[in-house]
Amino acid sequence: MLQIEKIVGSLPYGNSKPIKIVADDKKTYILKFRKDHLNGKDRSNTNEYIAYKLIEHFKLKIAPQKLELIEIDDLAITLAENSNVSKESLAYMKASKGINIAIEFLDNARKSTKDEIDNLTFIKAVRTIDNIMLNDDRDIDNTNILRDQTKKNQYYAIDWGLSLNRAELYSDVKTGAINNCFMKLQNVDVVNTPYYIFKEIKGFISVDNKDIEGIIREIVESIPKEWETHYCAETIIELLTSRVHNRIE
Repeated sequence: MLQIEKIVGSLPYGNSKPIKIVADDKKTYILKFRKDHLNGKDRSNTNEYIAYKLIEHFKLKIAPQKLELIEIDDLAITLAENSNVSKESLAYMKASKGINIAIEFLDNARKSTKDEIDNLTFIKAVRTIDNIMLNDDRDIDNTNILRDQTKKNQYYAIDWGLSLNRAELYSDVKTGAINNCFMKLQNVDVVNTPYYIFKEIKGFISVDNKDIEGIIREIVESIPKEWETHYCAETIIELLTSRVHNRIE
């Protein structure tokens, strides 16, 4: 597990108020907190963790950066207190002690507009993972896609924090409301919502669904034991398994 060696500072984007750090492996990462703007805790990080693991399993070439686990301890908080991070970032960091996630920072990349994205294979791959993960958090104002400024037609998809029905799944399981909407969540095409940037594009990337329930179970059960989202494990496993079978074939 990584440790935080240096705080670079807050980032100018993201409701979760992530910060840029250098870890003890000397690489630069975006640190995302267990506690953020969502109700509850660990919801965004759980969504990101599962999405990145599925991207890796399906070999979708949309997010070359790696997701790592990283610890926020008292020393890391002291480093942040003596840095130029925002009050919001510092508050989230203090509420997030323990195991968090760090995603490799991409140099020479900037946020891309919808009109710039013309790589059809990339678009279909993004649609594929977004639909599996119930992630519609890509619109005109915030594509959550970066463009490499050194390579032609090279794009990187980021941010699955609002997956699983904008993280409402966790509340629905807690309140029992999931019983009334589970079938809809199994079958809805989130990539057809009016504001999703690739709704006009049709088709997905073929993925291997062999033993997919076991693979998804292994991913979900590997999330850190201290994360509060474990109570949703069986629901997530069943839901994502059915979505791979129902929506991507």
